[in-house]
Amino acid sequence: MITRGSKSVEEYQKELEMAMIRANFNEDEEVMMSMFFNGLNRDITNVVELQSYVEFKELVHLAIKVEGLLKRKSSTRSRAYLRSYLRSFCPW
Repeated sequence: MITRGSKSVEEYQKELEMAMIRANFNEDEEVMMSMFFNGLNRDITNVVELQSYVEFKELVHLAIKVEGLLKRKSSTRSRAYLRSYLRSFCPW
């Protein structure tokens, strides 16, 4: 199984797609999204699962956005922005 590990989301997505091509894996997009989602790290999935997406490319885009937010969260301002962003989707 391919997992994200220390790879960026983009690197992980490309590796997953290449592995699927090599294996001649022609499942539907929903299966591919599930495989991709399950390989992401928990910090990213916790945010992405609160979003709506229909297509694989939307899921990848969301994961890349969240990854960027999490990388910037070391600054106080970014942490406050991330908390605010998360509250807009999960107000409790």
